[in-house]
Amino acid sequence: MSKIHKDNPGITMNAAAYLFAKKKGVGIYNSLSPADKDSLRFVVHLEAETKSTVVEKVRVQRRHPIQPDFVSPFVGEANDNVEPYVYVYLLENGLRRVILDSYGPNDATWWADPKKVPDDVRLYSEKIQNAEKKYPWLKARGDHPIYYVGLAELFRIIENNWKPVFKKVFPDLEQLRGWMKESVPIRNLVAHNVATRLQERLNIKIRTDYACRLVQKWNENRP
Repeated sequence: MSKIHKDNPGITMNAAAYLFAKKKGVGIYNSLSPADKDSLRFVVHLEAETKSTVVEKVRVQRRHPIQPDFVSPFVGEANDNVEPYVYVYLLENGLRRVILDSYGPNDATWWADPKKVPDDVRLYSEKIQNAEKKYPWLKARGDHPIYYVGLAELFRIIENNWKPVFKKVFPDLEQLRGWMKESVPIRNLVAHNVATRLQERLNIKIRTDYACRLVQKWNENRP
């Protein structure tokens, strides 16, 4: 999503989220604001289509419920969880990218520094990495240990280094802490395939919007 945003200067972060979701076969166009929809005219390229064709397809796309060819009582709940999954993905990877961009993805020293990354966060990452080594056919999650931690751990890193590093992205730490307290439990519901309520789906959408807009503003203003 961050790459889509950088490759298409002028589009909003939510518009980038839409384009990412579209590639995954998920339609969230109706969730975009008028400004988000308007910014899609700045799309440079998407699968070799012209800008006019892309925008026209965006206008008419609708998400259809996934209907498997077998009977299950969980189909409705599964479809309800599709949209919050997209927002959880955007929020978690948005924070991950902020951390990597702030410290440098090729600099391993900061990850080993307990003042920057709490020991239990680093140990959790190692635990997940070691567990996945049992399945050599799986593709590595990424080229950095940060890809093996989740939303709660990412916030811990930001919280530990807020004033010297991340205050410029998230000016109000208490506000961000509140958003994370609401978002992490919803993230866990989605990650563990537990049915979500409408209130929870709306909540994660709002918190992701707030956090990702701050990330977008930071990206637009940094050198």
